[in-house]
Amino acid sequence: MPGAVASEVAATASHERGWRWFVLALVLMVVATAAPIWPPAFALPGAMVRMLLPVEQLALMVVVVIAACAVVGWWAGGRLLAAIIWVAAAGYVLWQTPLSYTGYGAFVRGWALALGASFGLVCLTTRSRPLLGRALAAVALTTAVTLAGINARPSATGGVFADPAQMMGREYQRRVAESVAVWRDRAQSESWQRFSRRFPDAAERMARMESLVVFLGSPTTGAAPGTAMTGPVLLLVPALLALESLLAVALGWAAYHRLSRVRIGPPLGALRDLRFNDQLVWGLIVGVTILLLPTLVEWRMAGVNLICFFGTLYAVRGAGVLSWWIPDRFVAPALLGVVVVVPIVGPMWVVVALFAITFGLGLGDTWRNFRTGARGRPSSAS
Repeated sequence: MPGAVASEVAATASHERGWRWFVLALVLMVVATAAPIWPPAFALPGAMVRMLLPVEQLALMVVVVIAACAVVGWWAGGRLLAAIIWVAAAGYVLWQTPLSYTGYGAFVRGWALALGASFGLVCLTTRSRPLLGRALAAVALTTAVTLAGINARPSATGGVFADPAQMMGREYQRRVAESVAVWRDRAQSESWQRFSRRFPDAAERMARMESLVVFLGSPTTGAAPGTAMTGPVLLLVPALLALESLLAVALGWAAYHRLSRVRIGPPLGALRDLRFNDQLVWGLIVGVTILLLPTLVEWRMAGVNLICFFGTLYAVRGAGVLSWWIPDRFVAPALLGVVVVVPIVGPMWVVVALFAITFGLGLGDTWRNFRTGARGRPSSAS
């Protein structure tokens, strides 16, 4: 059935370039997925990773996306056997994932299936559109399907989003409790006591990090039942889930095109060439408007999530601007400089500074093309 996807991106198209960054991304995915079993000395950083990934089973979503790509590849003229194998693998992973079939486990399986189906549908209905546009459409469609499902179920606590919010609140509370318990066992060991007496500043910094983890991930005390008042990170779960889904789609897309000879879209470009439709700036504008207008106070959390999601997209675009400006021979020294600065000023301030710089560059690139010589280069998204 070769007519569903444009011939210009069919079997004769080139494969994704290189394995270095792809393998690094896979390693980071495995490391992030293994955050619950990180060594006790890294339990608190692991807790931060677990809070930033609403779905800890990131690999599950990646496998489902690969299966969706395989089905689209078969529709475009690829092998049926490959599609059957990947669909069977995705079904096996969904079935065997050690999660319950209610609550958080049911949500993870449903979101992964909806994301894969939405991405496959978007790929079937688009031609040479770059990945980012397809991924954004798939995440939007998945969100719409999820909201429809939530609205169709009666809430036992009152409010449309009360039950999902409480479900994620309990899940985050479990993650934070597990990681903090592992760290406290480590802090009570004799070796750590000797270390803290020798390096009191480092011990004090870890104590502050423990307090920060508990504050960010724990539900707010004193909240009335059913109000779903939660910690700061919990309030950003919708935006974080959308960003994680974009990451899963990108990994699945890259993996499929390295394993299959049938291309279903244009290749991924380099980060330095990343651009997207400038109309996405309206997502930021709407978020800021909702956050500032007192008449829209009931939608304030939606505004915060819009700012988080689109702000991160523009920060990634700004990182592309930085990588365009910095010559390759200076990349390693720049990264080394960042590593040296982290222990001096603290990782939180380094992250905040880097995000502020890249966000400013990405947003400014909307109105002024900082990569003045980039017009002839292929872009990775539009």
